Amino acid sequence: EQKLAMRRLYLQAMELTKVTGERYVVDHIVPLINSDVCGLHVPWNLRVITQEENLKKSNKLLATP
Repeated sequence: EQKLAMRRLYLQAMELTKVTGERYVVDHIVPLINSDVCGLHVPWNLRVITQEENLKKSNKLLATP
């Protein structure tokens, strides 16, 4: 079930990229590698954002709305 949920996020990112022409990626909300925290590769730690947003975030932990 979790693998399917993650697959859907990656498919959503690909579809948004195709439809909008802007590159979308799957981001780890809590980074996998960070000096303060380590996130997990699980559906509830993933979100679809633009590549530009992801590059700005890098491996930082940002507050989410």
